[in-house]
Amino acid sequence: GLHMNWIYRRQSIVAGLIVIGFWWYNYIPEPTVLSFRIGQTFEEVAAMSTYPVMERSNRPADDPGNNGFGATWVTKPAVIIRFNDPRHGFILPPTKFAALSYQDNRAATLATSPMLDKLPFDAAIHVLENLQNQFRAGGWIPFEEDGSTWFDFTPEGKKRLFAHLLEHDMQTVSLYVPKKYGMTFRLWCAKGCISGKPPYRFMIDIGVGMDTHSWKRGDPELWEVSSPGPAAPAPAQH
Repeated sequence: GLHMNWIYRRQSIVAGLIVIGFWWYNYIPEPTVLSFRIGQTFEEVAAMSTYPVMERSNRPADDPGNNGFGATWVTKPAVIIRFNDPRHGFILPPTKFAALSYQDNRAATLATSPMLDKLPFDAAIHVLENLQNQFRAGGWIPFEEDGSTWFDFTPEGKKRLFAHLLEHDMQTVSLYVPKKYGMTFRLWCAKGCISGKPPYRFMIDIGVGMDTHSWKRGDPELWEVSSPGPAAPAPAQH
């Protein structure tokens, strides 16, 4: 009896350690929110974000002789980026990479991949479609002069997109909000396509900045016309 009890106890301890190890290996920290819109000051971005902007940035104020240049860096999971414009805003899925740059102490450009890992085609398409739905609802439009159109998510459209990626490696859509914002919205093949050897893996890239398509010198600056956005939500507590 004592011997069997000891075996059962040892098995349960080992099982518990395996569960803890599995949980630890797959643990992704609770996401924080980097909340901004183009034209906001560095200090406004820091105040509206739960992400530790002050600690993870080259602060513009630390380099006064450099025209207020600076950057906020995201280099590990998991960070949710919120573009906080009340009309044209969107919320990206958690990421482990982003760079938000500042010029004249104001948010100027964002570069990010709104995902934690390279994804199979169907999974990447699912993310891409959710993002496109947000952008369309937020009043972003394709810049037709460079041939941009919305991604086609019909069965035939997905087949064409997959074939295009295998041959050309990427598909890019230029979006904009006239006289305010511009965006590069891209799906690209991150593994397998050049060699023609599956498994193929894909990534989404998003770049956001000012609208360079219709904004003219002399038009109001963004921060002169955009209204304040809502504060960042606190991360969910489990």
